[in-house]
Amino acid sequence: MLKSASYFDITLPPYFNFGPILNAAFEIAKHTGLKEIRNWKPQDCSGVNYTFLSNKDGKFSWRPFELINPLIYAKSVHLLTEPNAWKLTQNRLKSFSGGIVECCSLPVVATGVMSDIAEQILMWWHKIEQRSLELSFEYSHVAVTDVTNCYPSIYTHSISWAFHDRPFIKSGNNRNKDNLIGNRLDRLIQISREGQTNGIPQASILSHVLAELIMGYCDKGINERLKDSNISILRYRDDYRIFGMSDADCNEALKVVSEELLIFGMRLGAAKTSESSNLVSAAVKREKVDALGLQVAQKTLQKELLVIHNFALENPNTGALKVLLKTHILEIERQIKKDRYEFENKKVLVAILLDLAAISPNVLPAIARAVSLILDKMQPEERNELFRLVLKKAERIPNSGYFEIWLQRMALPNGIAFQPTDALCNSVLADSANLWNFDWIEDEKVKATLSNFSVVDRSQVDEVTPVIKEEEIDDFWKDNPS
Repeated sequence: MLKSASYFDITLPPYFNFGPILNAAFEIAKHTGLKEIRNWKPQDCSGVNYTFLSNKDGKFSWRPFELINPLIYAKSVHLLTEPNAWKLTQNRLKSFSGGIVECCSLPVVATGVMSDIAEQILMWWHKIEQRSLELSFEYSHVAVTDVTNCYPSIYTHSISWAFHDRPFIKSGNNRNKDNLIGNRLDRLIQISREGQTNGIPQASILSHVLAELIMGYCDKGINERLKDSNISILRYRDDYRIFGMSDADCNEALKVVSEELLIFGMRLGAAKTSESSNLVSAAVKREKVDALGLQVAQKTLQKELLVIHNFALENPNTGALKVLLKTHILEIERQIKKDRYEFENKKVLVAILLDLAAISPNVLPAIARAVSLILDKMQPEERNELFRLVLKKAERIPNSGYFEIWLQRMALPNGIAFQPTDALCNSVLADSANLWNFDWIEDEKVKATLSNFSVVDRSQVDEVTPVIKEEEIDDFWKDNPS
């Protein structure tokens, strides 16, 4: 849990490293009591956690990524991984399994050459897509749905419910007992977010473990209510696939799932709920099948990009789009070695790529790699002019902190002037960690220690190349079964 990639599982350039500050915070957390941290009243301060935004559609839809304050994160990890608390965590997760709902999303740790994220995606492929195809033998109908804004909607008190059962926590004075691990973690999450009881931060393995406990406790209620029905449910985090023998069976199960989620402050997304009587076609996402049909080489890079752009408009932020871009990047590399690449309009290629990034920011790292390949073959004056246009385009996209991070990665090794506004980008230009508010810490030694850490590995900054390497953006491309 103290690995940099576990603390924040969104792809960042390789020079960002949260490991040193997390390890230092963990040593402090081991010797600092929860009561002492609470007495410092971080909930009275803003900016305790660091939040940056990722635009979802190039317009006004955005997603917040929240980096929990290192000391509060470390204290949470310290409490959760104490032997008794960790044993309780394991036992609770086991107790939620074995019913109608099959959980397919417990966090995994890689033991081989693949990354943790790669292993997680591989598990999705085996336990969701492949398992869905297997269930086509047993069922005739399926309903697919998910939770709307899952993590931001979770009621923090449900952390305690998941550990100790809702009736127990709501009875007597149990909600206020500091010796219960659920209450402790509930309060740590709250005080990091100005005392809010709605929502938990996204993108850390700590949050994923807490979310799985909460969703698993919800599964327990679903299992009890549907135990006598001929239904099977696959759940991957907040995505549900409900299998039955009729639309009526699936609809009844959807009703139960919706009612159980409501207890925890969550609700199903009606717009993303679909039903089908063909389980084979429903098992594999439609956009994935469509993408397979598009993997036919076009005569020019521009034509190929236009095909991918059209696909992205219909299927934004999908994994299938990443596969198409991987193929396109390989074609860019192949054509760079050929004379006909010189006939491509580089400015137009970059314009299309940037619009793809605005439509689907989850492929931003791949877009950055593609753009870096194009920029690398330009003369300095031409490259600087094109990047100026890139920045002009980026300025029109609101809430684009994630965009800035990858623009900076392209600019740094090319010596291109770029003045970011995002604090995470500015940390590359500074010598200390100024992402989080540490003013609430009353122990001056602790405050100074954490404030003086950098989240940037300077040696890695010096080693980045103008062309963004494949291993920088997605380890899973090395071995992707999907």
